[in-house]
Amino acid sequence: METKSRINYIDNIKIAITFLVVAHHAGQPYGNTGGVWLLEDTPKLEWLSSFFFINAAYMMGFFFFVSGYFMYFSVARKSTAVFLKDRFRRLGIPLLFFMFVVFVPLSYMMADTRENYFVFLYDTYFHKPPLAVGHLWFVASLLAYTFIFMALKKPLLKSRELVWQPWYPLVFIMVLAAVNYGVRLKYPIDHWETWLIPIEVAHLPQYLSLFLLGVVANKNNWLEQLQPKTGWVYFAVGVSLFCIRETLNEWVSEAMAEPLVETFLCVGIIMGSLVGFKKWGNSTHAVVQFFSNCSYGIYLFHVLLVIAFQLLFQGMGMPTLLKFIAVTLLGITSAAVLTNFLKKNKGLNKIL
Repeated sequence: METKSRINYIDNIKIAITFLVVAHHAGQPYGNTGGVWLLEDTPKLEWLSSFFFINAAYMMGFFFFVSGYFMYFSVARKSTAVFLKDRFRRLGIPLLFFMFVVFVPLSYMMADTRENYFVFLYDTYFHKPPLAVGHLWFVASLLAYTFIFMALKKPLLKSRELVWQPWYPLVFIMVLAAVNYGVRLKYPIDHWETWLIPIEVAHLPQYLSLFLLGVVANKNNWLEQLQPKTGWVYFAVGVSLFCIRETLNEWVSEAMAEPLVETFLCVGIIMGSLVGFKKWGNSTHAVVQFFSNCSYGIYLFHVLLVIAFQLLFQGMGMPTLLKFIAVTLLGITSAAVLTNFLKKNKGLNKIL
């Protein structure tokens, strides 16, 4: 069984990623995101483009890795029936609530259409997938990955222990970069499909593989075997490739360079964060525990609160950087306070 100190630093990583997700959405009106957001504001912060690129390279993949890591604990402690019941309560209920009570009704009202609501619902879910589930695509994917994990549970848990080797990440990087290159020839970044659930296909190989690697890493105690030097080397290589990405585009096509840089950056930041948090973030206290207990609720509720604060500050004569910082901090704290309040209800506490 894992030690308490190890859980602390992984848990602290989960909190940090949650805060980063809020910051990513808080910055949408203030930088060139490349995607679509509800509102715009000016002037833009040019450096946010790099912020968005780096986040997209690893942020949600890291979330899936941590989710897979913690899922191994859950499976070890619970029967299959109890585990699946808990997964549906934690993932399925919020997903259904936000889809049917929040996102689709809001889209329907904003569309100003006379189309039958159920036809609109069908069309949105299958033809405009991000609008149907919003940021809860992560929850939908995690629920789907849970069933994939359950199908692979026996061979995964019964497989012999695999001793960590420093070259494993390099093999993973090269294979994943090659797969991403092939997938993105047909499905570019920000292109969504509904394959039972809404999926951004371009990142599917990364998300699913990192989720399963989280399970494997826990089972084989890889994070206990990971040496700081190895983590920092991969981190340095990933950051270096990101810094020279424009030069790489002159040597190979952008279609080949982008997945290579993204994958090295993803693995590098994940490994650097793991060794860094283990050294400097391997403790907890009351404030950290508060945000840990509220982290899932922060993820669920933050988007609506962030948009509300963005609308509040829109057009104000505040520096854009100050707006970005204010929306981020207010989004985190307000979502945490709301979650803490809702968790006082026993039924909601089991979900949040």
